[in-house]
Amino acid sequence: MSKDESSSSIAQASSQFETGEMAGETKHSPPGQTEIPGHDGDIQKLEGAGAQDGARYLAGLKLFLAMTSITLLILLTMLDISIIGTAVPQITSDFHSLEDISWYGGAYQLASATVQPLTGKIYTYFSIKVHTFWNSHQVNFWTNRPQWTLLAFVLIFEIGSAICGAAQSSPMLIIGRAVAGLRCSGLMNGCLTLIFGAITPEKRTFYTSIAMGVGQIGIVFGPFLGGIFTEHASWRWCFYINLPLGGLAALLIVVIAIPDQIQKEPASFSLLVKLIPDFDLFGFALLAPASLMLLLALQFGASDYSWNSATVIGLFCGSAVSAGLFIAWERRVGEKAMIPLRILSQTTIWTSCIHYAFLIAVTTGGGYFLPIYLQSVKGLSPTMSAVYMLPTILLSVVYVIFSGALMPKFGYYIPWAALASGGTAIGCGLISTWTPDSNLGQLIGYQVMFALRGLGMQMSTVAIQNALPPSEIAIGNSMLVFSQSLFGAILITAANTIFQERLKTYIKNETPSIDPIAAIAAGGSAEAVRALAPAGGELLRSVLIVYSKSVGNVYYLLIGTSIVSLAASFGMGWVDVRKKKPIGTVPK
Repeated sequence: MSKDESSSSIAQASSQFETGEMAGETKHSPPGQTEIPGHDGDIQKLEGAGAQDGARYLAGLKLFLAMTSITLLILLTMLDISIIGTAVPQITSDFHSLEDISWYGGAYQLASATVQPLTGKIYTYFSIKVHTFWNSHQVNFWTNRPQWTLLAFVLIFEIGSAICGAAQSSPMLIIGRAVAGLRCSGLMNGCLTLIFGAITPEKRTFYTSIAMGVGQIGIVFGPFLGGIFTEHASWRWCFYINLPLGGLAALLIVVIAIPDQIQKEPASFSLLVKLIPDFDLFGFALLAPASLMLLLALQFGASDYSWNSATVIGLFCGSAVSAGLFIAWERRVGEKAMIPLRILSQTTIWTSCIHYAFLIAVTTGGGYFLPIYLQSVKGLSPTMSAVYMLPTILLSVVYVIFSGALMPKFGYYIPWAALASGGTAIGCGLISTWTPDSNLGQLIGYQVMFALRGLGMQMSTVAIQNALPPSEIAIGNSMLVFSQSLFGAILITAANTIFQERLKTYIKNETPSIDPIAAIAAGGSAEAVRALAPAGGELLRSVLIVYSKSVGNVYYLLIGTSIVSLAASFGMGWVDVRKKKPIGTVPK
């Protein structure tokens, strides 16, 4: 296909999308050529009837159903991260495991971070086309569908949720969270990749904002839903709820053919063998232990061992050595690397990853420790603590949709990203001043600032999609989600370490009659905390002050995290994403 013919085809596709005439499936042209990623990392030519005739996008009902399934999966991903926030105090009391708070989030994030880079390769090379004994016309429904890869991660998601819901101990719950984290590695990347394939470039920002905005409902509404389940049913329903909703999303994905803008070879055993060198499994074998040893060092240092113990120091050293070998290996293999350094070294890419990772980390950390304050210090039930978090829940969603709708009109995403991080830092600073006597105005007003993070949630995705060619979008998305998972795991572990260490210190210094170990074992529920001291006495008030100060120290960490996100936002690129009018166009 010539350059002029390709341009004409793309223009025709765009025109059909605008008029709603575009069919949902990729149409095939007469014998021609289309570029696909080859097994050697170069671009190969695919000749024959399988070549695509320009870009194709969804419209009408098919677009609505596709976006519904994608948005639902993003919602479930965000919900799964945050829903146990208000349930954690009760879980820690049931399992006597306050020291395991970091594992409930850390195991999830670690598993996601470890596998995440591989998912970029999977979505780059595979549509997972299904071959059967039927003829080509009969199997057309099952071909050219990148969402088959996504469905595999949905299945893992369902298994992980079932394990968490049936958990009989803290270790079993942690295992379930790790399995759920494995699916997270592919769901978010897959959803962003499918949005890229389904939506025209000029409308991609808006639809991404809608999907991320609804996803924000999950991450901020999760604590509310978790509180209701914990108080009126069981915290186990925080995980069982994923089973029917995940099944519905899977059904919608099956019935809608979402175009893949990069033509790929049908999945087969021979293709898998050919692509094994490109999956950089040796790099994965170096990255996995580096991530695992880092999190173990943080967790063990905060609970089972002292920070200067040989075990903790050895884990830190092992993580550093493994990470160094991984970087050296990735540099050596070049374009075939699991995390290509050529892409990661681009300023727009690495700053976008840092901005997004740290902003999500603040959101997750707040989702865990706001309920700790509201229940342990203010004495609220799980449901009422979620009600008091409604300013964060509602405004975060409003901010996401608001910025997504206006940003395409103004054209630049850096101001939104910077405002989100800066406003969040101020909100964290205000929340860190909460005490047992903080009034309703302070509880609500400070959360209004904290919710400003919603203004920048989707901006890193927009930046990466504008910085990379279509063939590298999946890799870029995987880097984004990998960063979010890795730094999220580190921050949750660090936050819990700060909380526990400060709690022990404050109790020892200010309420010496209470055993610090007993306070840690009690968990964070309102009843458990108030059982530590006689009701109505000065000792109980001192305990509540100790808990509020410990939570405040966590928010000092979140202030610093927000500032890092703010600094990174200025490197994301001053790119005008508004649709450019062709030269010579006469305004109407």
